[in-house]
Amino acid sequence: MKDITIKYIGVKDKLFKQVALLRYKILFEPYHKINKYIYDSLDNISYHLVALDKNKIVGYSRLTNIDGKGKITNVFVIPEYENLKIGHKMLNKHIEKAKKEKFTQLYLNARISTINFYKKAGFVEEGEPYISDKSGLMLQNMIMYC
Repeated sequence: MKDITIKYIGVKDKLFKQVALLRYKILFEPYHKINKYIYDSLDNISYHLVALDKNKIVGYSRLTNIDGKGKITNVFVIPEYENLKIGHKMLNKHIEKAKKEKFTQLYLNARISTINFYKKAGFVEEGEPYISDKSGLMLQNMIMYC
């Protein structure tokens, strides 16, 4: 198994520019979305979690405090690192952070193919699936009370 480091970084960290470009390349470019999504208004107020194999970014997700609730967005693990429990470890790190910060809940918009992953972690579906304006993907709102 690879030795993966999972840690939070800030927007001023030298890794963040790489994260932002990779995030766009993986999450938005394949769906022909314009590059306005490289950076957004939540970047400066969010916790940015990276998974690293030495200095290579292999995973990322973002946690944002919105009115005492934690919103998890922009989750990815690069394909050659899937099935190594990296997503699970990142999600657990966000859950720990949410409890430490005393968030009342965590919520996210899950791809349909990942609903069971989030259910196993304690999230429940909320509402009906919908098509994202940002990515064009079918998503499901999910919530977990802290």
